[in-house]
Amino acid sequence: MISSNAQRAIKETSHLKSKIAQLPMFKIIPHLRLSRFFSFTLLSIISFCSPSQCAPTSEIQDESLFSLPYIEYVKTEQAPGKAGTTIYKKDKAFPGYNLYTSDMIPDGFVHLIDMDGALIHKWAKNPQSEPFLWTQVTPFPNGSIFLTNGRGGDPDWHRSSLITDGQGGGLDWQLVDATSRPISTYDIPGQEAHHAAYYFKEGGFLGLVRNKIALPYKDLAVTFWDNSLIQVSPNGKPIKTILLSKLFANDPRYKKKLEMAYQKYKKDLEKRQKKKARERLPDFFHANNIERLEWDIPGIAKKGSWLVSVRNFNSIIIIDPDKEAIIWKWGEGIIDMVHDASFLKPNNILLFDNGHKKSSRVIELDMKSREIVWQYGRKPGQDLYSRLRGAAQRLPNGNVLITESDKGHVIEVTDSGEIVWEWYSDFFKEGPHTGKRRAIRSMKRFPYNYFQNVQFNYGKNQLPIKDQ
Repeated sequence: MISSNAQRAIKETSHLKSKIAQLPMFKIIPHLRLSRFFSFTLLSIISFCSPSQCAPTSEIQDESLFSLPYIEYVKTEQAPGKAGTTIYKKDKAFPGYNLYTSDMIPDGFVHLIDMDGALIHKWAKNPQSEPFLWTQVTPFPNGSIFLTNGRGGDPDWHRSSLITDGQGGGLDWQLVDATSRPISTYDIPGQEAHHAAYYFKEGGFLGLVRNKIALPYKDLAVTFWDNSLIQVSPNGKPIKTILLSKLFANDPRYKKKLEMAYQKYKKDLEKRQKKKARERLPDFFHANNIERLEWDIPGIAKKGSWLVSVRNFNSIIIIDPDKEAIIWKWGEGIIDMVHDASFLKPNNILLFDNGHKKSSRVIELDMKSREIVWQYGRKPGQDLYSRLRGAAQRLPNGNVLITESDKGHVIEVTDSGEIVWEWYSDFFKEGPHTGKRRAIRSMKRFPYNYFQNVQFNYGKNQLPIKDQ
């Protein structure tokens, strides 16, 4: 239930909203969504009550029913004049190609750059014929890439149209060659792929899709975005589907979100019935990464288990796909808005903990002891923050590559926290070093000899190359 403090804040904020809507700045900028502005204002008002009256910050954040839209460009520039590689300690950095995606604008692309920041190869889509987004990308040694076609972080975000499957969904996944020509497409009719996919060496993959669910609750049908975890066979057929709403059915946080959505629907029923535009639905889970465990972890999980980052539950979970049950989970009350959780041998997990107080961190967790064994961020001299997105990759030499997505910034750090490589997005809205810097989704590094017999369309074409 919503506290009396929160109810009072909602009433006062509603009154304030009607007043501010008349201000010139909101008339000048008609596309600004006041509902989003006031969701942050309301949380700020609630957070100023006394500790005895307020729920903990993690609970307040958990009460948010809606996902936040990703940004296309860096909002507050913190490194003016910097672009490309700015730090490179060759004796300490792990050499290789860096692959990154910029997916939030129509001419989204996938770039491969070397350690000096020079463009080596580019995969690009046609924004006229392919108006969806390229999100997470898996490259193969022959230069082809497997990617997710999505709508961005906000399920209700949409451009003019998508390439559709005729049943309300889009073309969910694609395999394209080194020249960006489609090789094959994979589609789950009536559903929409988003965020990540995990490709199997033997063929087939795990993917994330969102589903619009109408769940009977009390005297209404509460409609919200559910997430499905899907295993797809090598021939493109779904062979297993697991709904997060079923996995979390007995979780108090799920029940709390359902009650809040019900209260909102009850209040706005008449308005919703008259509204013809597509409705912005609650996004209870917002899973953003999925992986398959490739070895056994005794006492934790067997080979073939699935790891999922569930952002809006501040949790990472491991699922037994045969039992369709959560067998391990961690994070509640410890992390906020998690991204990019991945397995590390023998029994660890690396993840990006976005945080809610303008302070992020990258964590390595021992699953058996449930203790944090390594961390970068939230320490003196380790400024790190990406409100949305974010990524981390453990490199073969033990260093960690960290993406501050919303800043268009990537660093490689040693185990002791020393920055040995740094790169800033070098694409700007109005041209070279002019206007806003483009944000990125994530960057991953691959050894120079990973790609074989690929004719790159920029830069060096002979492989493997040596880091000079």
